[in-house]
Amino acid sequence: MQSKQKSPMNTFSKWQALAFSTPSIGLMFLMGPMGVIQGIYAKHFGMALTTLAALLLLGRIFDALTDPLIGHFSDRYRARSGTRKPFVLFGGLCLIPCSYFLFVPPDDVSVVYFTVWILLFYLASTMVMIPTHAWASELSSDSVERTTLFTVLVMTGRIGGILFYLVPFLPIFTTTEITPETLKVSVLVSAVLILPGLYCALRFVPSGPPPITEKPSTEQKPKWHVFQDLFSAVKGNKPFQLFVAAYMCFGLGLGMTGGLLFIYVDAFLGQGAVFAQLSILGLVGGLALTPVAYKVVIFLGKKQAWFISMSITFASVFYLGQLNPGQDAYIGLVLFYVILTFGGVCSAVIGLPMLSDTIDYALLSDKTERRATYFSVFSMMVKAEAALGMALGLAIAGWLGFDATASHHDAQSAFAIHMAVSWIPVVLASTGLYFIWRYPLDERRSAIVHRRLNARAARALAAG
Repeated sequence: MQSKQKSPMNTFSKWQALAFSTPSIGLMFLMGPMGVIQGIYAKHFGMALTTLAALLLLGRIFDALTDPLIGHFSDRYRARSGTRKPFVLFGGLCLIPCSYFLFVPPDDVSVVYFTVWILLFYLASTMVMIPTHAWASELSSDSVERTTLFTVLVMTGRIGGILFYLVPFLPIFTTTEITPETLKVSVLVSAVLILPGLYCALRFVPSGPPPITEKPSTEQKPKWHVFQDLFSAVKGNKPFQLFVAAYMCFGLGLGMTGGLLFIYVDAFLGQGAVFAQLSILGLVGGLALTPVAYKVVIFLGKKQAWFISMSITFASVFYLGQLNPGQDAYIGLVLFYVILTFGGVCSAVIGLPMLSDTIDYALLSDKTERRATYFSVFSMMVKAEAALGMALGLAIAGWLGFDATASHHDAQSAFAIHMAVSWIPVVLASTGLYFIWRYPLDERRSAIVHRRLNARAARALAAG
């Protein structure tokens, strides 16, 4: 059997892959509260759902608009210096204090306070996430190795999510509900996780191969040229367009579900005390199934596995809309989380490797350093749709008559929350299956792209 020949871009070992992924434990730990923050501010600080919908939409729009700026400057810095590490370090360090002020507000919290700190939180998270994903994509051009690296990122991220939902079970708390006190302890734990994780990644993982793309021009350009570059980068990349279109459909529908899930479980079904337990069930199940999903993706191919997994995910969301308060609600939620985990785990493994394939496709004709720019465009569009979905879900539930502070919900209230958390999301999200079906880069075509890029990299290294 012939040994596998390493390309010029395959530069990381399995231990470096693990070191690279360690910051995601702390980073994903801090993303956990973002799934419940609207419920905390509504239930414990009295903010109206419609107000939260508007503020969360504003925050997500700001988050989306900053993505291309961070991606653009990360690309320019990488082209000049050969590394993205300063962005990852600065963003990771800033995320800790931003999280504290957002998750631990004063008792008389105002709309202005919430707005300022959620904007800063999103800015810091963008500064660390976009360069990190671009850095991961640069460490290997091999499809299997790249999928392996992103799978390890998914697994360490799930570990971070599990650790967050374990916090309510600490003996210092009198309840397993997620409360403002829970979030305060969570921020302190996150700092302990993030700081050594950043050290491991920055100290032991290479920056990737030297850039072989064109360096950015020193010519002064108008400030809006960043968005011109974005348009130039994506207008001729059909695989990227279809990939993002699918994700946008999913983001709109699943954003509605995700934005209301904590409120649905806690305020409507009356199962707030087991929300953390259920979340741990989903995360632990996802962690256990991730290696299985990885093998399924390698066997079926990313496109086919994604189509099947998203179909299963939509089935779980539809089932969620059949639940009502009562003794059977807990059993129904367990079944929902099991189906959701089974469907969602493949998507988590597939997403970023597929995005990297579309970027490689673009690099065949465009030699400008734009890897982080592509990640930022993808992130911007998905965040915008997720934000719109979250705001739309909250707004529809409020407009149709759902009150998160009520202790009893009549038929109208049940109809409102079911429409917003399940029925409308399924219709919106399922349209993304059409774009997956149209996606042209299967495993064979992606392999051709990778071979051509590796050959070009080898020629550039030999000439340099």
